[in-house]
Amino acid sequence: MTTLVLGSTGQLATHLRELWPDAVFWSRTEADLAEPRTLRGKVESARPAAIVIAAAHTAVDKAESEPELAWRINAEAPAEIARAAATLDVPLVHVSTDYVFDGCKATPYVEDDPVGPLNVYGRSKLGGELAVQSIATRYWILRTSWVFSEHGQNFVKTMLRLGRDRDTLSVVADQLGRPTYAGDLARVIAELLRPTPAAVPFGLLHVGGGPATTWHGFAVAIFEGARAAGMLPGVPVVHAIPTSQYPTPARRPLSSVLEPSAALQQALSTHPDWRDGLNSVLRALAVQTA
Repeated sequence: MTTLVLGSTGQLATHLRELWPDAVFWSRTEADLAEPRTLRGKVESARPAAIVIAAAHTAVDKAESEPELAWRINAEAPAEIARAAATLDVPLVHVSTDYVFDGCKATPYVEDDPVGPLNVYGRSKLGGELAVQSIATRYWILRTSWVFSEHGQNFVKTMLRLGRDRDTLSVVADQLGRPTYAGDLARVIAELLRPTPAAVPFGLLHVGGGPATTWHGFAVAIFEGARAAGMLPGVPVVHAIPTSQYPTPARRPLSSVLEPSAALQQALSTHPDWRDGLNSVLRALAVQTA
């Protein structure tokens, strides 16, 4: 038996594949999360030693216009996978989001803070959390935020593309969070599921590290790092704007900073810091474009 990863090409799944070449990765062809009723039997038949849900409906704005699809993928599918994990009595790792919170708290969110998602995406991910908690017997739910990587599409790659074409940019400066490098998240998962398990209790955990920042602050760090790496001839001027000047279909929490879980900090050797993760991404992208 081996680890089964639901997802094969996303940011997290790609990093997990680098760490676990012997794991089994299921794409939409093998397991379509938009068809939840098909999942339990498939997973039980595969008889994995552990399960990781590394795929989700993550298009926050698009979810507003397709709430039923977002709910099937983010809530109903994890419920069916949790049923399979419970039947097989194997550990399940499910990745969730900071968007389960409403952003009104002045200090970082801890695991047992009240939830209150503002958008369809957040509500669907909360539905997945509640399903896993009520059905699975051995699980870790890992909340994370603002995920980025050298793989896939994300804020870092978008900023670099825009920075090559524009002299000035406007970026939201009143939404506060903590970016997370997908490679760090993958390493946390790999440590949780290693043959000699880390001493981390099952339950709900927050993953992340490094200082809280805004999208504007993150963008400035990206451009400064890219210039230092010789990736950009110059750095665009980044204007700070309020959320009100950048309307989107989905409301975002103004402050969704997650407090990293002490249990992870104490038990694991991986201690994420988004600044180190950003440097890793920029180095990888510099090699790709050389």
